[in-house]
Amino acid sequence: MSIYFAIILLVNQAGLDLPWSVLKLAGEANKSIDQPLIPLAIGSLLTGLMLFALQNYFLVQEARHRRQVEAELQVSEAHHRALIKALPDLIMRLNRDGIYLEFLRVSPNFQVLGSLPSSWIGTHVTDKLPTDLAKKRLDAIQTALETQSMQIYEQNLTVNGVLQMEQVRVVPYSNDEVLVLVQDIGDRKRAEQQLRVSEQRFRQAIEMAPLPIMIHAEDGEVIHVNSTWTQLTGYTHQQIPTTRAWAALAYGAEAADIFQNVISKKYTLEARQEEGIFTITTLGGTQRVWQFSSSPLEQLVDGRRLAISMAIDITESRQIEIALRDSEERYRSIYNQAAVGFATGTIDGRFIDVNPRFCEMLGYSREELLSKFIWEIVHPDDRAESQAISKELLEKDTTHIFCKKRYLRKGGSYFWSSTDISVVRNSLGHPQHTLEAIRDISDRVTFEEQLRYDALHDQLTGLPNRSLLMERLDLALQRTKRYPGTQLAVLFLDLDNFKIVNDSLGHQLGDELLLAVASRLKLAIRETDLAARLGGDEFVVLLEEISGLSEAVMVAERIVGMLRSPVYLTGRELFPSVSIGIVTSTQKHYSRATALLRDADAAMYCAKQSGRGQYKIFDASMHLEAIQRLQIENNLQKALENEQFLIYYQPIVNLQTQKIEAFEALLRWQHPERGLLSPDYFIPIAEEIGMIVAIGEWVLHRACHQLMTWQLNFPQQLFSISINLSAQQLEKPLLSKLEEILAEYSFDKSSLMLEITESMLVKNVETTCSLLARLRRKGIEIVIDDFGTGYSCLRYLYQLPISSLKIDRGFISSAGPELRNRMIAESIISLCQSLGVRAVAEGVETAEQMNWLRQAGCDAGQGFYFAKPMSEDAVSELLNSLK
Repeated sequence: MSIYFAIILLVNQAGLDLPWSVLKLAGEANKSIDQPLIPLAIGSLLTGLMLFALQNYFLVQEARHRRQVEAELQVSEAHHRALIKALPDLIMRLNRDGIYLEFLRVSPNFQVLGSLPSSWIGTHVTDKLPTDLAKKRLDAIQTALETQSMQIYEQNLTVNGVLQMEQVRVVPYSNDEVLVLVQDIGDRKRAEQQLRVSEQRFRQAIEMAPLPIMIHAEDGEVIHVNSTWTQLTGYTHQQIPTTRAWAALAYGAEAADIFQNVISKKYTLEARQEEGIFTITTLGGTQRVWQFSSSPLEQLVDGRRLAISMAIDITESRQIEIALRDSEERYRSIYNQAAVGFATGTIDGRFIDVNPRFCEMLGYSREELLSKFIWEIVHPDDRAESQAISKELLEKDTTHIFCKKRYLRKGGSYFWSSTDISVVRNSLGHPQHTLEAIRDISDRVTFEEQLRYDALHDQLTGLPNRSLLMERLDLALQRTKRYPGTQLAVLFLDLDNFKIVNDSLGHQLGDELLLAVASRLKLAIRETDLAARLGGDEFVVLLEEISGLSEAVMVAERIVGMLRSPVYLTGRELFPSVSIGIVTSTQKHYSRATALLRDADAAMYCAKQSGRGQYKIFDASMHLEAIQRLQIENNLQKALENEQFLIYYQPIVNLQTQKIEAFEALLRWQHPERGLLSPDYFIPIAEEIGMIVAIGEWVLHRACHQLMTWQLNFPQQLFSISINLSAQQLEKPLLSKLEEILAEYSFDKSSLMLEITESMLVKNVETTCSLLARLRRKGIEIVIDDFGTGYSCLRYLYQLPISSLKIDRGFISSAGPELRNRMIAESIISLCQSLGVRAVAEGVETAEQMNWLRQAGCDAGQGFYFAKPMSEDAVSELLNSLK
């Protein structure tokens, strides 16, 4: 074999790829070398090629190993990065000196002091953290590196105005580097706080309970006994550490049995269970009777099941029961000592025996009654029914019959009785005699009659109420159909400004005014007519069998005139007025009483809009207006669903610095047909139909969301948002709703202000003050709006946790403040200074007003002089321009 082919064979066997030049050289050598030297050449060449092939083989194996190591390294790094993504919100690598080297993870929801993490690389912890937190972190780094152990601590950090609670773990990474892992634990901390509050309330409720209560675990440990338990038994918690110890002390010889069969089974209960009645021995040696019940509770952290045992001390009631049983057994046959009347009679109705109480009821002696038949002392109107009951009782298997009837007294008067008549039979079932148990229920019957009267009459005025009015009105309409020549009229009355009287002078004086109006109404109508009170300050007069509309008008004029004269109530002189709507049965084809009232109400509403203190006669246009108002109500329902409401914001300016310190949120309705509507157009209707609470909640959500957005986008601008509350919102669970909203939106709680009016304060002062105090403790500012327009706020002002008073725009004239308004406004400002609250003037429209208010010491102003209400986008542009 030639050298040339030998080389090719070896190269192929070694898996080598030699250059063509080398192969060619080998071929030429094969031709030129002499035949004797061929073996030596072949041997040398083979040896070289073998060494070259072996070296190349190891190089190939090393390359393969390197690729495998690189692949495994990539998988490890992928696992490492996946692990990092599952780690806490923030992972940083720092060196021993506190220099930030790398950010391995930054959660999207985690705030890092308002700057990008990339800008931290190469900086020192003291450059980014407050001094105390920086020192804490440096100490933890040094300790972790020295001890080669993880260091854990917690810190509170304010980021963009929001308090952020964090847990920090410092882990050694190398001899000179550490990993710092930061976790946001705000939610956990708040949950722990809520759990502590809940547990405290639970313990407080148990401690204040008037019943003895014990909480114990399945291993027998007594977790808690309340003070009622220790007071009644004398045993302290230390003396009864376990349920077995309690059983030994309380049950004596029965302790083992009760512990085994009752106490030890409480932990397997699925629901509350009555255990029974047991006699316990107290520390003083006395015995008491307790009725126990138990219920399972949640497990402890260590897995032990809990149960709660509650007892009712029935010692005294048990003693009473025993005494009563002895008394009943001793005096069972002595029925004449009973507190009710007893009468025993023959089958034909003669008295056999009576007890003293029955004689007392009737005024007869026992001898006088025994000479009479029972029916002789029954009221004549009730005798037939009484005899029929007795006959039924004797002829049927009925054991007793209950009835209500009247008995005649000796003097001729009568009383109502509740009588239980029973028949005593012999062993064969034949009737022997009757027994009647008689109770005097005259007071109850009188009360029931009063209830029936009250069901049809107004409790305050004594006038017929809506039920009786509708009944009479339906009957009157039927008569007009039966006798076409007859007419009726309905006058719908509503007192003017009655709410002001109630809010300013109190409900008692308001009730007195309603009584006076009711008395004058009775004097203004005939005895055959009807004056009714529908409720509140609304009255209705029904005039029957009138000659025509002129007669109804005459009565309306008489009522208006009578109510214009002053009313004197508890030293006060009031001048009430009334708005009246009139409708007659001939104006339309009325078939229902509700339609009459509806049209009369529409006419009254028109009279009130026309200036009050007058009457209006119903016509078709009023009905159209009522329909339009109904349309507004329907549109309001859809407006909230279709997101047609908007919020405009009007700046509140600090008069000294001339800077914006707050915005008032003002509701607007973007009506699809009528355009942008002010709240005066729809808020009163929303309050009447009960939508104001839902609208108010929407305003709270929207304004708080906008406040959060502005604080994030303009952190350098310090301002608040003021939101108006309605009276109905104060009556609903406002606090719980606010807590939900505050939890949903993250912003500085002190930048939220809630505005209420004076009239809202005086409705329920104690409840309102308590609610406002709880809101204030959450950091929310409280503002009284339209101050100076009410009458009753001053007496409670010192109790209220308010931060500002807003002076009503009525005291700030557009042409310059009048003297009296100026004095009132300046007095309010002085009052604010004395109370230490801020004074804010509404309706500032000129520089003259602004300068006067600033000189008077007013803190802030709001009005067209500074700016009109603006949309959210306009406010954002304004804040952007103030950067």
